[in-house]
This record gives sequence, structure tokens and C-alpha cells, in this order.
Amino acid sequence: MNENQMIVTTDTGEELICEILFTHEHNGKNYVVFEFVDNQEISAAIYVPGETEDEGTFQDIETDEEWDMIDGVLQEYLDALEDEEDDEEENQ
Repeated sequence: MNENQMIVTTDTGEELICEILFTHEHNGKNYVVFEFVDNQEISAAIYVPGETEDEGTFQDIETDEEWDMIDGVLQEYLDALEDEEDDEEENQ
């Protein structure tokens, strides 16, 4: 597993590999935006650190305000990726 990947364990015990796209801190909460490797679905959660830096838990994002904030940050991230791709194509 790559350094920027994590395993999410579902309520049913299924382990899914996810690619971490980015993290974002807002109002004292740490958000993780990630993409499921098997189906390319993008999701996000609040990261709560555990006893060691390699372990932690996720809490669901529950408010529309938080989802709107995450949507905005995700759009900025995707726009920046697109700009980078455009720059690379121009430099070739």
C-alpha cells in the first residue's frame, strides 16, 4: 500500500483501500478527502487522531455547512489539478 493510501473498514467489516486526495483543517476539525480505489467514488470524513499517529477514526460529516465547505475545497483542488495538466500539455 502506498504512503498516500489508507484502509477504511466499513460497518460490516469490509476493508476498502482509499487514496487520500488531500486533508483540510477548518474550525479545529481535520477533514480527509479520499477516493475509493475500486470505484473512484470520492468521499470525505472528519479525522479524529488515535493514540498513535498511524491510527485514528473517522466521524461522519453531518451538517450541510460542512459538506458545502468540503465541496468548495474539493472543487478548488480539482481545478488546480486541471490547471497543472494544462500547463504540462503546454510545456510538451
